[in-house]
Amino acid sequence: MDLSCLRHNVETLTEHLPEGCRFLGVVKADAYGHGAVPVARELERLGAGYLAVSNFEEALQLRRADVALPILILGYTPPEFAREEAALHITQEVHSLEYGRALSAALEGTGLSLKIHMKIDTGMGRLGFFAYDRPETVPELTELAGLPGLYAEGIFMHFAVSDTPSEDGYTRLQHDRFLRVVKALAERGIRPEIVHCANSGASIAYPEYAHDMIRPGIATYGLDPSGDLRGMADLRPLMSLKTTIAAVRTFPAGASVSYGRTYQTPEERVIAVCPIGYADGLPRRLSNQTSFLLRGKRAPQIGRICMDMCMIDVTDIPEVKVGDTVTVIGRDGAEENTWDGWADQLGTISYELVCGISKRVPRIYFRDGEAVDTLQYIV
Repeated sequence: MDLSCLRHNVETLTEHLPEGCRFLGVVKADAYGHGAVPVARELERLGAGYLAVSNFEEALQLRRADVALPILILGYTPPEFAREEAALHITQEVHSLEYGRALSAALEGTGLSLKIHMKIDTGMGRLGFFAYDRPETVPELTELAGLPGLYAEGIFMHFAVSDTPSEDGYTRLQHDRFLRVVKALAERGIRPEIVHCANSGASIAYPEYAHDMIRPGIATYGLDPSGDLRGMADLRPLMSLKTTIAAVRTFPAGASVSYGRTYQTPEERVIAVCPIGYADGLPRRLSNQTSFLLRGKRAPQIGRICMDMCMIDVTDIPEVKVGDTVTVIGRDGAEENTWDGWADQLGTISYELVCGISKRVPRIYFRDGEAVDTLQYIV
């Protein structure tokens, strides 16, 4: 994990923000596989104004690690945890009046106040107060903002296709719906201090939608939110994935390699075993379809990828030995493997791949070429 890339991405994404606009660091799903605690601490060091997670457990992990930034939970938290949220200064999204009432009731008699951000559904179709075809929405939001024990600090929405230029009309429709709700609340004297809607796609393609805070997710980690926006912003991936050589063996022609005998050596080949497999997040679907980087050259991956190991053909790479570093994703000399390349090959998105790197894979952090003491990140 190159924390210098994190700094670069934050600077890139905030370069043209209006004065006073905050940067929210999305660190849900273990910071998209990058390590929630070290990334949160680094974002705090870089001046981020807020963090966001998916659930209470993720927020609690950060608080236990002494991360002091405000934390917004983007998903549902059972109301019985409202007291803990308030005591730990955690902010909760609220997507319905019924949910808001339950949170308020759970706080009754405690003297605690829970910050909330009101979630508006402008066309995403997940959580939120409907911003269209529901005349009761504004009255319900008005009641929510006045419930005891709750402080309506923010109001927000989520774009569905802000990373798809051909869907520009729908993105603008979503934003217009959002602004109509914000304006209607202002006319009733309700003016949340943080209005936000810009995810990665909007932060890159619609900078005018920054409002009071942006919350780019995958872009913070140096990956493009879609192929349509690839290269539109100068982003640098934080995460490279490396393994090592555990064994080097010579096989005669016709030898089978790995489960299912999907590969047989066409002639004598030198095969290396790497201690990385699908339990580490290496997609099994890539079996016999990818290559790793070693000594600046490509080594084809052969045979089925196992749970804990896989094999590569190193016949054409001289002097390979046990302990050599193998780059699975990243650059080695003039060669490079990328998350986007894998995603395109597999018909998925880079989000799924980085989030899929399992907890048993050690995360090692660098800043400006120097290793950061990773012991401080053990929680």
